[in-house]
Amino acid sequence: MTDQQKLLRVFRLIQLLSQPPYRTVKRLADLLEITPRTVYRYISLLEELGYQIDKKERDRYFLHVEFGQKDQMIDTEEAGFLQDLLWQAPSGHPIRDRLLHKLNRQFTLAPLAQSLSKFAVYEHIRSLSLAMESGLRVLLHNYYAPSSDTLSSRQVEPVEFMQGYTYLWAYDLDKGAYRQFKLDRIGEVEILTERIRTEHESHALDIFGWTGPQWLPVKLKLSRYAHNLLLEELPEARPFVRTFKGQAIFEGMVRDWRGIGRFILGLPGEVEVLDPQELVAYLRMRAAGGSWNLP
Repeated sequence: MTDQQKLLRVFRLIQLLSQPPYRTVKRLADLLEITPRTVYRYISLLEELGYQIDKKERDRYFLHVEFGQKDQMIDTEEAGFLQDLLWQAPSGHPIRDRLLHKLNRQFTLAPLAQSLSKFAVYEHIRSLSLAMESGLRVLLHNYYAPSSDTLSSRQVEPVEFMQGYTYLWAYDLDKGAYRQFKLDRIGEVEILTERIRTEHESHALDIFGWTGPQWLPVKLKLSRYAHNLLLEELPEARPFVRTFKGQAIFEGMVRDWRGIGRFILGLPGEVEVLDPQELVAYLRMRAAGGSWNLP
């Protein structure tokens, strides 16, 4: 199990302990797909960190939090530490990006900055998130284009963040086309009063490099060879892979069957599709040399 997977399981354990129905250690182990012994070890770790964990009747564990005590709540320094850990994790994992988004919205970002460049990116994310939530256009001041070595201002309608808050996908009003803007090349983000007039479609790429109109859940059983090859060729897939009882399982989201289909078809007999059946049908059609109406 990787450090990233362990971190995500600890976060998940905190979530399970924080909300009813409260569960036994055996049930927690089943939900987290780890052993009861590992659950006890994680509980001990959380208690050493200052969490108050108690038991109700029938040995059902829960996290005791007194919200009136200031030292029980996460502060900006602790949030900054968590944010730095998440930024170092592989991009594209939905839980990583969701946690980053929550931290960005909940905390003042200036104290979290470790450098001027990182602070600028944090500020861009904060401003762009606010603009997208409010449905407002933005002006990207002093955007640096390395191909022409020039600075320019671009009025855009922001759509979404891509590749783990590294890029902004937006409609460029001056060019009349969709463009991808790298956040660390933006000088300043100005939120305008003009509202976004068009409902834009998501164009985020999945880890196989494809986009599409929606996210599609996929679950695969991988041989040892397929497991090693996937992590070697696509290290950003690591957070989506777990090993349970010696078996590697990929469980993630894709935007199109073509990217993941190419990977599966290139490894005959090494990958079993557990879900969904639409992917199975697509693979059979491709193997037969037919065409397909893509999702």
